[in-house]
Amino acid sequence: MLDTTLSRFAANLRRHRLWVVILMVFLAVVGGYGASKSQVDNSLEVWQSADSPDWLAYQQFLKRTNISDPLLIFIPRQVKGLTLVQIRKALKTLPDVSSCRSVGLETVQGTRGSLLTLMPVGTANPAQLAEILKQIPPIMKAHQVETYHLGGVWYLTKQLDTLSAKATTVLFPVVLLVVSIAVLLLCRTQALLILSCGLLSAVLLVGLIGLCGVKMNMVLLALPPLTLILGMAHGIHFSIKRWNPGDTPINVFCRVAPPCALSGVTTAMGFGSLLFSSYGPVRELGLWGAVGTLISLLVTFILVPVFLKPGSFSKRLVLPAGTSLFLFRKRRKILLALLLALLVAGFGIGRLQKGSLILDFFTDNSVVRLNYQAIEDAGVGLTPIEIDLFRQPLFRSELDGHLKELAIQHPEITHYVYTMTNQSEQVVSLGATMLLPDFFSSNQKVERLTILIKTISSEATLAIADEMEAFFQSNLGHSTTPYVTGSVPLYTRGQKELFSSMLQSFSVAFVAISLLIGLLLRSIKMGLIAMVPNLLPVVLVISVMGWFGIPLSVATITVASIIFGVVVDDTIHFLYGYQNQDKHLRPRQRLDQVFREVGAPIITTTLVTGTGFLAFLASPFIPLGYFGLLISLSLWMALICDLSILPVLLMEGEKNNV
Repeated sequence: MLDTTLSRFAANLRRHRLWVVILMVFLAVVGGYGASKSQVDNSLEVWQSADSPDWLAYQQFLKRTNISDPLLIFIPRQVKGLTLVQIRKALKTLPDVSSCRSVGLETVQGTRGSLLTLMPVGTANPAQLAEILKQIPPIMKAHQVETYHLGGVWYLTKQLDTLSAKATTVLFPVVLLVVSIAVLLLCRTQALLILSCGLLSAVLLVGLIGLCGVKMNMVLLALPPLTLILGMAHGIHFSIKRWNPGDTPINVFCRVAPPCALSGVTTAMGFGSLLFSSYGPVRELGLWGAVGTLISLLVTFILVPVFLKPGSFSKRLVLPAGTSLFLFRKRRKILLALLLALLVAGFGIGRLQKGSLILDFFTDNSVVRLNYQAIEDAGVGLTPIEIDLFRQPLFRSELDGHLKELAIQHPEITHYVYTMTNQSEQVVSLGATMLLPDFFSSNQKVERLTILIKTISSEATLAIADEMEAFFQSNLGHSTTPYVTGSVPLYTRGQKELFSSMLQSFSVAFVAISLLIGLLLRSIKMGLIAMVPNLLPVVLVISVMGWFGIPLSVATITVASIIFGVVVDDTIHFLYGYQNQDKHLRPRQRLDQVFREVGAPIITTTLVTGTGFLAFLASPFIPLGYFGLLISLSLWMALICDLSILPVLLMEGEKNNV
């Protein structure tokens, strides 16, 4: 019945070839229009849940204080008082600027400099903040200040937006070029069809995202090239299939469509498991990743029946005769190698780092890193942690003892900024000395405390924030509204939730995909066998992260679930081919037939997709490079497992009949 349905579907498409072409052109135009509307946004709001108590508390804090995080402008020389006043006045007149202050600075090296602190209004949106940044260079140039350094949370966010946009424009063409070369070398006559399957899928996904008003962020950046690669992978399985005598394009389509459909669904389920994450951007990745996967499957199923021709089967990629016998004789060594690999992986996973340093998202010679290095080397921390004491203000004497101990435990703290009930400020310098008058009054209480720390990993930052929260919860009484707030604690708390939900997402993917494969292959045993060669690449890749110091970050945390959904594709094609062999044949004979029929397609698919993901290293956004590298490694590992461990497990499962 399935063959009949697929055959009718393919025949109808071939009869209406012109309409299919018109439809694809129309969809490409609509997708291109939607893609032109796509925007990038990495602002704090993107990473928060609208109903999060921490986020709501921060919104109330911003509304009450009418300020956002400051922009710091460090001039590494002492500027004349009059010039500094003129610069401050010019900055203060900019739209959406609440205030601007200037102080002399004595750096930890003993040199003198100047520091400007620009406070935007609390309601300023990313576009307004970007406009402020745009106006700073001409102001500094007008006052003959050539060397200065910028720093601050929203400055960093703007640079992430710029880097994300650049990564989008750079990465996709590079990946397209790399996979195009690979396809032309390996697939010859079907190259145009394969590239169309991938390119049209990617355009449609980006267009749909743009038309839905969803803004791209550093997590979603991987989706366009990833969808391109997945679409091409489906096309390769159809195009490199060995044609039997008397085969027609419709016959080949009917034979390959079922495992392709199953592999597409499992990949979508790998993405879909991310919907169980408590972190909004990861849920978006799960949703749009699943949508992109299904789009790539649908596009392939429309194009292939219409344009498929006799394939470009390459004998160079056919495994030699007797491969199954060789594997059977070496089965014990292969299984021993599997156990050793798991042992080594266990040690690597034990070394895995949680949390990331946001500056590691940029290259060592980037302007952002150089700016931050200059300011923090001078002794000024650029990461603010806000303590909201508005409900229960304290005298400074009630805070000094604990803050002194905190500074001893955490040398990365550079300043405490006390904001009194009369809105005067005091600065306690632990790093660079800020040369400003002391407005201390014993009659005033502290209603807001700002702790400036140097830029450290999200885990270490969260430790300081949690320590302060515990202190105030203990000394001022329990409160459902957190005392510790600010953009940085919100971001680090979000990352902590992300890490805790990773195992849940992967577990959902593992169980769902295992059951689906078992049910559709009509064999629970096959479903269980399929899991072994696909779990191993996941475990090994995570261990590689541990051994080589690649931390779990927003960009890499999703790798396990996505890898599991992707690498299982070739296993499905292998097992589907095995299940459909003559049941009267011995397992080794059936395996020899499978190697001849699906060996070349899965090897070709891995060569193209693995190379495509490796091209992610061209991205200027470093975590995206890691993302591609890890998936590429997993694909190569999965290929080795599918061609060695999987056949051995199949033969061991039917050992008495080998």
